[in-house]
Amino acid sequence: MDEDSRPTGAPGDATWKKHTSGFDRVQSVALTLTEPRTAGWIADEALVAENTARRHLQRLVDLNILTAATDSDAVTYYPDPVYVRTREVRALIGEYDQDGLTALAADLKADIETWREEYDTAGPETLRQQAVDGTVSANEARERRQIASDWEHTRYRLSLIEDALDRYGEFTSRPAPA
Repeated sequence: MDEDSRPTGAPGDATWKKHTSGFDRVQSVALTLTEPRTAGWIADEALVAENTARRHLQRLVDLNILTAATDSDAVTYYPDPVYVRTREVRALIGEYDQDGLTALAADLKADIETWREEYDTAGPETLRQQAVDGTVSANEARERRQIASDWEHTRYRLSLIEDALDRYGEFTSRPAPA
């Protein structure tokens, strides 16, 4: 079955197929993965035949956009971490100038300092431990798990912003005309 003969089911599937190439649909699905998935799973989500998905997935692996893993019985695919990080840094540089990035970094650092002081802990790992060790109520445990998750996300965003600031000149400079 080729990609154009796959049935559509959900509202919007036909429109997505009509206005988006099979490659773009496979890439779109693959880049939103939070866990490795097989070509068959991606094919179903992207509304393409499995052999079409495999061909497009291999191209994305060759381009270092995806990573393929053969840890189990089937090959699974997931977004390449270096590609994702570079794309996120590029998006930050596109959205903020150096002053904006610096201000954003300061805000995120302030959030981390507030959590450190409020929970008297060095990091989210301790909050997660407190949430499971039975020393806090169920509501406090839920709150600590949420704060731990927010803290981890904030640390990650801060690392992206620091990368963006470190490489700002490199990513924003234009080569001189020849």
